[in-house]
Amino acid sequence: MLNIIQKLIKKKRPYIMSTEKLDDSNNTKISKNFNYNHKHLKNIFENSDDICFRNFITDSNANVLTLFIEGLVNEELVNSDIIKPLQYNSTKEKNTDEASPETIKKRLFTVGTEVQTKTCFNQLIEEVLDGKTAIIIEGLPQGFIIDLTQWENRGIEEPINEQSIKGPREGFTETLRINTSQLRRRIKSHHFKIQQFRIGKQTNTNIAVAYCENIANQTIVNEVINRINKIDIDGILESNYIHELIEERTITIFPEMIDTERPDKVAGHLLEGKIAILTDGTPFAIILPVTLSEFFHTPEDYYTRYIFSFVQRTLRFASFFIATCLPSIYVLMTKFHYEMIPVDIIFSIAEAREAVPFPPLLEVLLIEVIVEFLREASLRLPGPIGQTVGIVGALVIGDAAVNAELMSPVLVIFTAFSMISSFVIPNYSMASALRLLRFPILFMTGILGGFGFMIAWFLIATHLCNISSFGVPFLQPIAPFKLSEQRDTVYRMPFRWVRKRPKAVANKNIRRQKGVEEED
Repeated sequence: MLNIIQKLIKKKRPYIMSTEKLDDSNNTKISKNFNYNHKHLKNIFENSDDICFRNFITDSNANVLTLFIEGLVNEELVNSDIIKPLQYNSTKEKNTDEASPETIKKRLFTVGTEVQTKTCFNQLIEEVLDGKTAIIIEGLPQGFIIDLTQWENRGIEEPINEQSIKGPREGFTETLRINTSQLRRRIKSHHFKIQQFRIGKQTNTNIAVAYCENIANQTIVNEVINRINKIDIDGILESNYIHELIEERTITIFPEMIDTERPDKVAGHLLEGKIAILTDGTPFAIILPVTLSEFFHTPEDYYTRYIFSFVQRTLRFASFFIATCLPSIYVLMTKFHYEMIPVDIIFSIAEAREAVPFPPLLEVLLIEVIVEFLREASLRLPGPIGQTVGIVGALVIGDAAVNAELMSPVLVIFTAFSMISSFVIPNYSMASALRLLRFPILFMTGILGGFGFMIAWFLIATHLCNISSFGVPFLQPIAPFKLSEQRDTVYRMPFRWVRKRPKAVANKNIRRQKGVEEED
């Protein structure tokens, strides 16, 4: 090692800056001149007090600079695996013929991770900002990058938004590498691929695209990667940024991708030929392409017997119509088609509404707005306070409004049932979409009655037919109807009957049986 360092000292340039000018561009090549490299990096990271510069001299009188971000690196490993071997063990190496970077990589560093070499400052800086450690040795026109990242992160916990009685209790975290490792632990196949990208000119956020290459439709995979590469934005702070930037139709309230915190749910979709996008800094993964029925599926459907799954999915799909239509049905029955209500009930409703000063449409809008205020307040306040405000506020305001004869008790029951039905929908994005959907239906019904109610649903159905998720129709396999794929759409049949994957996303290896691969 002594020979290596001596050769580097002989080859180095004198410590003068007259022959090389500092360039503000990060595309500048790393120089053999140690002072130039040091000053250039100091200028780039000016006023960045969390950037640590550690200079030391080896026992062979060679200058070395280590560069890393404090708080993102294991400093004990920096001292033991980089500084100590460079500073004290260089004289133990002998019989070295060539002072090459490859020789230094093999004989200088004692780290167990891969040592990379970078020749440009922009490459070096990018790795440092990603939490890695850079080493620049006097006399070498390149720097070394070693991954010694370590920072505080949230441990693996049960997802708050997608809890289940049976099944795994693990959820994604905000660390991308932990999330990909959870998927890799579940899918132990060399066909499972994870491609990583950097998005955001300022944030340089790491994202990962995961898929099973022997199952997924390669055309869809290429389209997803192509859209990601076209993203041009300052920063990606959450997975919804990517969702909006790569979706096909932006003017719609229906989500075209599923977001989830559950690794088991992502793994299940990957085995069907879907694609997952994971973003560093958020515990939510995106699954695509998807269909409308999949927003009502949960992993628990596959962890319980299919009979129980049958009942649970029936409740979820029923809640789709109850959450959107019940307030409109109240207006329809009390204002336009009261003859459809049984006589005993209509007299009870008429008596309750006798002193109410508002027409049915305004009455429903008033209570719906109050419910939305309470819902938003319960979400924004701290946990215990938010729950108290949500429960007490609903009871107090509802009781006070009825006693003040501002709304009928029947409407309070209808609204409560509608709100509870929206909570049954397992996906938060879809539940939020249905909350908004009931307002245009309510206005159409309040203005045109039953005719407006039918027009509203006709327009919604037409809109749904025009939505596609990366080329897959949103209503498939219901419209267009595919009989062979009805065994796990609205209801789940026993596993032995669900022999094939959806053909739209899995154009290879259609059959689920082990070892069977066939083109279809």
